[in-house]
Amino acid sequence: PAGHYSKNNNHDITYTTNLEITSTSTSTSIIITLITMAHYISTATITRPKNQPIGIGLKNDPINGLIISNIAEEGALGESCLKKGMKLRIINNIDVSGLSSKEAVQILKQTEGKLIISAEKVVLSQITFGLRRLNGGTVHGKMKDDINNATPTIFNEAGVPSNTCSRIYRLVEIDLLPPVVALRAHELTLEKEFASYVGGQMVRGGLIGFGTESAQEQKMFEMVLKSSHLQRNVDLKAMQVTMQVNAMLVKYNLMAIVALEPISNGRHSSHTRMKYERLNIVGLKFQKIE
Repeated sequence: PAGHYSKNNNHDITYTTNLEITSTSTSTSIIITLITMAHYISTATITRPKNQPIGIGLKNDPINGLIISNIAEEGALGESCLKKGMKLRIINNIDVSGLSSKEAVQILKQTEGKLIISAEKVVLSQITFGLRRLNGGTVHGKMKDDINNATPTIFNEAGVPSNTCSRIYRLVEIDLLPPVVALRAHELTLEKEFASYVGGQMVRGGLIGFGTESAQEQKMFEMVLKSSHLQRNVDLKAMQVTMQVNAMLVKYNLMAIVALEPISNGRHSSHTRMKYERLNIVGLKFQKIE
């Protein structure tokens, strides 16, 4: 549908369009305003007869507040832009974000005629990346969210400008992601070499030819040493990026810590290593300073 773009001083780009939909299950006319911006606010406007259920469920989340828990497909909001998991913000110009689900439901029940509901897409309080192994053993790293869709909800609530969020995103993408990819690629090479080393150089009880170090043994020792250096690179870069980001966020009463994700070292075998889990750095997480 036709719409228009607008841009404010914070460089937030907004696209607005109006749709009019007639529900097949009811005679309710629904006017939907779709808004996509850095704050991810969506607004649905409906007109309903008295006592007609609108098919929305609410719950209180300890982190994100008042959340839409369900949207009935056959209800008046079934074809609207409101979705399960969004944070409810406004009902008919009333800020309900700090209310309990029972209080918000009571407001909905008391409203007749025109009903305007605004909700915000909840974005996790983190900016992270993922790693994927490609054919041939190559490791590919990619940010989990596009820069235009990565602003954490906690940033919007604290008033963090969009250009600050973009700077943080770029720090994670450009400064932190590459050393993590380099470490993971080396780890995969080391795992492959280790399997060969076990089969060719080791037996139960120790090394073959103890005292006469082989070329493969030398290679293994060098690769293990390189692993420790690459891990140190990741740790130092993560510390540096976190400190830079915290300098940006302290004025908004927010702080950053590294985001961690467990990973297994592979299948257990009596001929290789013991199976265990370790933690990998996958970006940054954000939280309020209490």
